[in-house]
Amino acid sequence: MVFHIVKEISTVSPDSDGSKMDKLVTCSPITIEWLTIIKSKLGIAIPSLLYGEYKYWASFKNPETNRNVVYLQPQKSQIRLFTALDISFDSSLQPTPSSSNWAKLFPSIFLIKSSNSTNKACDLIISSYKEDLRK
Repeated sequence: MVFHIVKEISTVSPDSDGSKMDKLVTCSPITIEWLTIIKSKLGIAIPSLLYGEYKYWASFKNPETNRNVVYLQPQKSQIRLFTALDISFDSSLQPTPSSSNWAKLFPSIFLIKSSNSTNKACDLIISSYKEDLRK
């Protein structure tokens, strides 16, 4: 079986002392594993999708529109997936707890709490990507 990894974009910037900042400092080995699963599956489904990691966030970016289609906030025991989908799109989505400007761009959130949730997360990311293409 061949796995394609989503293309990664370089997002690490130097810290004030010239060293590179850590990426995804709030995640754990298990949430890193879930991110790896998601990246592998999306690399097959949408090979052009770009993945970037920052200190507290990861994102998938649509190179066609140059917009992020989702943001992921890995934590120790879960990953919060912020999508551009309306909350009515799927019963597993919850309203975003974020401020009004952020909520306009990413009105829904899905909580990834196990490796079993990665398939649903991928489906939602793909749907968010398709929604971005329609804008």
